[in-house]
This record gives sequence, C-alpha cells and structure tokens, in this order.
Amino acid sequence: MKLTRRDMLKTGIAATATGMFAFTSSAFAAFKDIPACLQLYSIGGVGDDPPMRMAKLAAMGYKGVEYAGFGGYSAKELRKFQDDAGLFCNGSHTGRDGIENLDNLKNTLDFHKELGAKFIICPGMGNDGIDGWKKAGESFAKAAEVAKSYGIYVGYHAHQPDFDIIDEKNNLSSWEIFADASGNDVMLQIDLGHCVNKGADPYALIEKYPGRSKTTHIKESDGKIIGEGRVDWIRALTLLESVGGAETYTIEYEADLDRMEAVRLDLEAFNHIRKINS
Repeated sequence: MKLTRRDMLKTGIAATATGMFAFTSSAFAAFKDIPACLQLYSIGGVGDDPPMRMAKLAAMGYKGVEYAGFGGYSAKELRKFQDDAGLFCNGSHTGRDGIENLDNLKNTLDFHKELGAKFIICPGMGNDGIDGWKKAGESFAKAAEVAKSYGIYVGYHAHQPDFDIIDEKNNLSSWEIFADASGNDVMLQIDLGHCVNKGADPYALIEKYPGRSKTTHIKESDGKIIGEGRVDWIRALTLLESVGGAETYTIEYEADLDRMEAVRLDLEAFNHIRKINS
C-alpha cells in the first residue's frame, strides 16, 4: 500500500531509496534546534508585497529567508521587511561576478552585511573542464579571505550537472574538483534533491568535506514534498549536524504544487522529521 504524506506524518515513516525507513529516536542522536529558512525562489522571489509575503512565511514557522534576487529593493528596505516579520537573512544566491570579481565583492559584502546575512552563495557556474573548475575554486578561496573580515562565508550551490564525473582518472565530479581547489573556508551548499536525482551520494559528499555544509538546501527528490521521495532524511540530517557543521537549513521547492502551499507542507514535514528524533 502506498502511504500518503498524511500517513507518513502520522506514523513517522518516510520512503527512501532502500524502501521504507522507520524513524526511531534511539537510532540516532537528537537533532539540534537549527533554524529553517526558505529560498525565496520557491515562491517567485520577494514579490510585489515583500512585507506581506514575509509575514506569511513567519506565520508558517519559517525563521529566515535566502534571497534569489532582491526585487530592486535596497538592503535597508529588505532588512526592515525581515525585521518587521521577525525573520533573519540566511544569505542569498548571487552571481559569480559579485563574488569572484574582487572589485565587486566589497559592494556585495556591504549589501549582505546590511541584510545581516552570513552566506553568499553562487547558484551555478558553467566552467570549462577540470582546469576551469580548479580556477573557480582558487578564485572563491581568495574571495573567502576577504569575506572573512565581514563574518560572511562565500560558497557554491549544487545542481545536477555538478555531480557528473569529469576527471575520470581520479573519479572526481566538478563539485569535488571545485571543493578541493577552494579550501575549507568556502561553503559547499549541497542540494539534497538535486544530488539524489542525479544518482550521486550526498551522504558521502557531506562526509568528504567536514565543516563545509553550514548551509544546505533541503529539497526532496523527484519534485515531491519532504519525506515522500528518496532522500534518507535521518541519515542526511545526522551527517549534516555531526560532520557538516550545519548552522541553517534552507528549504526549496521547485515542482508543480501551489508554491505557498508546498512550502508550508515542506516545513511541516521537515519539522516533523526533526521532532520525532528529538
């Protein structure tokens, strides 16, 4: 019998790649009280009425937001919207030119400092081969040195092609080549849904780069609501908190349900998973 999301929330059971996984509080350490944020791309950005949109998210139980564009608003305006709603800024997805170009980086850092952000994450790069990914890693390492004085991290966000093996001799993906070249101060914002959908191993990658998963995209596989797909959430969260250095979780939804309803359901399911192992 196929379980619905409601069934799973009632019984504490979720589907994983290996079948049905029963959540048991004795099997793993209790999860930490790490704030859950929303990647605003999930609901179309800040929208025409950011105060109303942020108030709705806060009412759902979200603690913070991650931007994907700023809607033409100043950092001061956005900070007021956040503060009025009782939300904090986890960070943003910002184009690589705002990170790698050191002349632009100061403006990027000043803007994010005003927002109260801790993470500036590049959402995608089209690098050319092994050397291109190595050079990108090296340039992000330089940016990370500058950002450190602001108390801000820079990093890179994973999409499915980032898990393709491009160094066949060493069996390395572009994600790993970038990670190895960039150093420990550059964050690796793994997207669990993208990773699982590609057939890669997110759990091994979190373990491979300890302390570099301070920010993570919480997304289910196959366009589903959290707990209904193939991500092993207990395993992922246990590794993120024990090895990855998790400080925030950022939920993102990109599939076909009504977006506001989907992000509400995602947060409800995610909090349930964490609660039953507390």
